[in-house]
Amino acid sequence: MKLSNKVYDIIKYCLFTAVPATIGLISTLGVIYHFDTEVITLTIGAIATFVGALVGVSNYNYNKDNKVKVEKVR
Repeated sequence: MKLSNKVYDIIKYCLFTAVPATIGLISTLGVIYHFDTEVITLTIGAIATFVGALVGVSNYNYNKDNKVKVEKVR
């Protein structure tokens, strides 16, 4: 699976910034309002981990393909 740079940057931003902030917000609100947040935060974390693995594979394939192209040009 190959991603465009724009899609890759958006997903990377979400994984590194938005997801941890969302988990932090939900966890904090759970403490304030006395409700259990474990299920939702673990679900969000699991989905983020899965998407991160897919993005990592895509990044690996992109770099592998570009390395081959650079070596052919030389």
